Amino acid sequence: MRKMQIKILEKRDDALRFILEGMDIAFANALRRTIIGEVPTFAIDEVEFYENDSALFDEIIAHRLSLIPLTTPFDRFELESMELEDYTVTLSLEAEGPAIVYSGDLKSDDPDVKPVNPNIPIVKLAEGQRLVFNAYAKLGKGKDHAKWQPGFAHYKYLTKVRVSKEVPNWEKIKKAAKKKKLPVEETENELIITTIRSFYIPREFEQYIGEKIKEEVVPNTFVFTVESNGELPAEEMVTVALKILMRKSDKFINELHKLAE
Repeated sequence: MRKMQIKILEKRDDALRFILEGMDIAFANALRRTIIGEVPTFAIDEVEFYENDSALFDEIIAHRLSLIPLTTPFDRFELESMELEDYTVTLSLEAEGPAIVYSGDLKSDDPDVKPVNPNIPIVKLAEGQRLVFNAYAKLGKGKDHAKWQPGFAHYKYLTKVRVSKEVPNWEKIKKAAKKKKLPVEETENELIITTIRSFYIPREFEQYIGEKIKEEVVPNTFVFTVESNGELPAEEMVTVALKILMRKSDKFINELHKLAE
C-alpha cells in the first residue's frame, strides 16, 4: 500500500509549494479540483441598492463587489462539512462624492469577515453623487461560481534532467539550473537536475535532447503550487481540501457497504 508523503518547499500565508509523493495522477488532480472548487469562502452574493447616482449601473457595481476577496474565519466554521452553514454577513456602505469608493469603505457587521485588501477601487463618485447599499456575503464553493474560489492550484510532474558531460558547454546548463535554485547533483559523467519548478533547456542545447540530455519522470511524485486570494491561508486551503476528500471517500465507502448488505 502506497503511503502519501508531503515535503514543503516554500510556505507563506498567500502561497504554498510542496512535493506530493506516493499518490497517482488521479489523486493529484482530485486534490487540485477540490482546492479550487470545494473549499468554501465568503463572497458577496446579493446587493440591495438604496441610492446610486454614479456613472455605473447597479449590476456593474454588484459584479465588482462580488469579486472582492473577503477574509473567511476558518476557525469558526466547519469548512470541510458537506453542508455549509446558513450564515450571512452584511457589508454596508454610504458614500458621497467627490470621492473614490474603495473596498476598505465597506462596513461589516462581522469583524472577522471583511475585504482582504482595503485598496480595491469600486467606483468614482462626482460632486453630489451618492452611493448607498447593503451587500450580503455568504459561504459558497468555487464549483458554483468563481467568486468563491479561494485561489489557484496547479501541479507538475517531478522530473530529473540528466545531462551528459559529453554535451559541449554543459556548464551553461548547470549555471542556468543554479540560477533557478534547482537541486543539482554532479557525477563523473553527468549532471542530474531535479525540477522542483519549471526548467527549460537553453535553445542552443535542443539538438542533444533525447540522446545526451534526457528527462525522467519520478513515478507518483508531483510538485504542487497553491496560491491564495487572501480569504484563507494557503496551508489551510490544502488542509480543508484533504478533509473534504476524506469525508467524501468515507461516504462513498459507506454507500458501497449498504449495497453489499
